[in-house]
Amino acid sequence: MPTPVFQTEGSWYLPGNERAAVVGPGDTAVAEVEVAELTEKEAGVGGEWRGVLAVDLFGTPDGAAGAVRVEALDPASGEVFASAEASIDEKKAPRAKWAVIASSEHGGSEAARAFDGDPKTNWHSRYGGNQAKPPHWIGLAFGEPQALDGVRFLPRQGGFTNGVPRNWRLEVRLPGGDWEPAAGGESDRKQVADDRGAVEVKFEQPKRVEAFRFVVESDWSGGGFGTAAELTPLGVELDGPGEPVAAGSRAWLEVPPKLMEVLVGKRFGLRVTGVEGEVVLGEPRWCRVNSEPGGKLFGRSNGGLGPDELGAGLLGFKAMTEHRQTVLPVIEVRKGGPADRAGLKAGDAIVSVGGRPLPVNDLNPGWEWFHHSHEAVLGRESEAALAAGKTTLELGVLREGGVEVLPVKLDRSRPFTTMNPADDPEAAELLQNMIEWIAENQRDDGSWSGDMKRTMFAALALLATGEKKYEGKVRDAVDWGLEHYDTPDKHGNLGFWSGAYACILYSEWHLHSGDKRVLEHLEMMRDWAYEGRHPSKWEVPALGHGPSGLPYGQKALVAPACHLLVFEALATRCGVEDKLWNMLMPYMEMAWSDPAEGGHGALGYNRSYKDLGEFWSRSGLFAMACHLRSERADMRDAMTKIMTERHPWIRNSHAYGEPGGGWGLLGLQLAAPDAYEKIIRDYAWWFSMAWEPDYGLKFTQPHMGAPYMGGDDLFNSVYALVLQAPKRNLHLTGKGSTGSSG
Repeated sequence: MPTPVFQTEGSWYLPGNERAAVVGPGDTAVAEVEVAELTEKEAGVGGEWRGVLAVDLFGTPDGAAGAVRVEALDPASGEVFASAEASIDEKKAPRAKWAVIASSEHGGSEAARAFDGDPKTNWHSRYGGNQAKPPHWIGLAFGEPQALDGVRFLPRQGGFTNGVPRNWRLEVRLPGGDWEPAAGGESDRKQVADDRGAVEVKFEQPKRVEAFRFVVESDWSGGGFGTAAELTPLGVELDGPGEPVAAGSRAWLEVPPKLMEVLVGKRFGLRVTGVEGEVVLGEPRWCRVNSEPGGKLFGRSNGGLGPDELGAGLLGFKAMTEHRQTVLPVIEVRKGGPADRAGLKAGDAIVSVGGRPLPVNDLNPGWEWFHHSHEAVLGRESEAALAAGKTTLELGVLREGGVEVLPVKLDRSRPFTTMNPADDPEAAELLQNMIEWIAENQRDDGSWSGDMKRTMFAALALLATGEKKYEGKVRDAVDWGLEHYDTPDKHGNLGFWSGAYACILYSEWHLHSGDKRVLEHLEMMRDWAYEGRHPSKWEVPALGHGPSGLPYGQKALVAPACHLLVFEALATRCGVEDKLWNMLMPYMEMAWSDPAEGGHGALGYNRSYKDLGEFWSRSGLFAMACHLRSERADMRDAMTKIMTERHPWIRNSHAYGEPGGGWGLLGLQLAAPDAYEKIIRDYAWWFSMAWEPDYGLKFTQPHMGAPYMGGDDLFNSVYALVLQAPKRNLHLTGKGSTGSSG
């Protein structure tokens, strides 16, 4: 749903490039809020919808206390139909050193791209059905006046001349003044449009300015667009714009269901009036919340931005985490659990944790998710409370226009330390809960959930304990696999995935027990995969999901191959001759982004898609195969390096969120154990949030691939194996490994 913007051009910008409005006593900031039509999915879920509007208070310019009144206005009559008040204690509002400003921008070509140092990325004015009209402009506003020597404008470096400036001007805003022209004219067509050279303006004397902007009055295409590759202020050093900051306080305005029914498809007015002090306001955030949130609202199963299920095991509830929302709707409350005892109910909207407003939620895999998502806030606040010796965590719940604070008891008394069960008592207790869960949930037929992937992880987690009492359960799992998949083709259409899982289990079991029954199955799977190869688009052998052919116009994909290479690396330790490694290496090298050729080091989806968004599990699996074979240390080390640098993409593991996240951690622990030790500690907050004491981990839906393989049975099995990996009791985790650590 579109985010409303205050219709004021304030000179205050918050760190992270968010524009702010400043209102003093009697001053107002206004915005229009559009209540979008319900989507087909939303219309079919049942329940009632209420609207929630949040306005953040970040402090005052001088650090004094402040207060505002927020009102929703009927657009026809101007009458107030909902209102709220909020105050903020003495707090100086943070201010960005610089912020990007633009007349408009198009998704994927945001204005910030003109300041990223990469001439291959562009800012583009808004186009399409709602195309912005010229003139277009882009520039910077400074937190404090700066001495500007001039400006260098680099036009887009590729494509047509859309947006390449023909008539242009440079404007500056002096302290306390308004915009005024500093230079302008018509650009040289050959220099700017044909050769894509820069337009550079240098002042005779530096100008002390609060802001500057480059204005595209017309472009060489005649289409009325504006673009820029890079815009550089001369004489001003730009460091990072700063991390987004959390609000000090928040005003909540609630629109009840009956009124929401009337407003759907319409607009209403928002007015914020200053009551005390000069209050710095963030952009207003509007969302709607269903009284019965649940699975029908979840995002698609192969990517996207949710909504997703969040399992807060420690606190005893499930919630629906949604991109760009400021509220966390509660789906289900565990009967008799901490949240239930505190009075939390399904349908409640959580708006604050530990006395602080929830941030704007970000489900994009990356650093924003890692630091500021709602699940990260819940987990970090839980750990912080435990570290401070607290026994409760306060949850703020929006009810009938007001916030009710519920103290939720924490059913643990200690935070995590190293996340290694060998020296972290909490991690040891968590691991014990997961092992007990696995042991209790094996089916009578020997499997877990009748699924080979879950069965492999669960059986190996039990085997990794080194305890004799679990050997019978592991043997039962192997027996189930041998009977259920007596020939490789029984693994079905996704046979290379499922068969690889089975043979990883068989290999480890043979290396542990000497059971020779599995050897023929290892050979059959190897041969089935080898004979299932097909020539890829690039005229080298490749594998699909199974032997029937290659997907994506013969481009194929590397993920099933990576699982097979890990199985084969283990099988060679059982005395099975390898065939797949040499056959697949030309394709894997093509799919790899080789740093020696200027690449980033991760393993791509295939040769045509060498991404940095979904690389985690496939890079970790291939690094594992390299390490187990003591080959291609260059590929292994490049992959573990990029995984270490970009670990928050763990939740976007292609082609599934889990167990892809766990596979990557296993690969990192094997091939780069120092990096693993640091990263697993960095995720203590996630384990803290997800762990239900005396049970194990509660399912949290990853961003990519879920919910194809999601559930408590998968989470507990995968992470019971991950947390035991440093013991190196299995060949998969380092037993008998001769490869050097990267």
